[in-house]
Amino acid sequence: MLILERKEILRRESRIRLRERAESAHPAKAVDRAQENFLLEFPPLAGKTAALYCALAGEVPTERIRQAYLAGGARLFYPRVTGKGTLAFYPHREGDGWETGPYGILEPSNPAGDEPRLSGLDIVVVPGLAFDRRGNRLGRGFGYYDRFLGGLPEGVPRIGLAWAGQLVPGVPVDAWDVPVHALVTEEGVIRVVKTSGSPET
Repeated sequence: MLILERKEILRRESRIRLRERAESAHPAKAVDRAQENFLLEFPPLAGKTAALYCALAGEVPTERIRQAYLAGGARLFYPRVTGKGTLAFYPHREGDGWETGPYGILEPSNPAGDEPRLSGLDIVVVPGLAFDRRGNRLGRGFGYYDRFLGGLPEGVPRIGLAWAGQLVPGVPVDAWDVPVHALVTEEGVIRVVKTSGSPET
């Protein structure tokens, strides 16, 4: 079976699981625990620059991480679709507005006068439909994050955030797929075996 076909099967299964999670009630403790694990492992630091995102229904929420990072003096940047297959990360501060992007994801409101962050990020938090223990990630199939991540220096930590149920034995990968360095779930932190040039996350 071709990699593309394997990806589509896994993507379809993963979407069903996320939709079921979104439609069912889950203990608040589990919701909080994933974000708590993230904050313990990657605490906010004054002046730190972090790329975050607004979670979709069924995904691990990110609002608690946002609040802690802002309170800690970190600077947050959120993705905005700026062209076909292109993401740009714009600053988003307390009280800044949101608008719905082309895929139903909240993005920073039209950032007039704001320049996107092209470099100098200290950490990038990455969503995904499925992950494996080698750090491979299955996105939603549009390639936005892989293009963005592929342009980052290897030393910038790429951290996946997901439910433990999104962990699969193996994610099929193409040459252009960019793995994460660690995966945070409500059950803990999975560190990917480091390769040459990987950051000490």
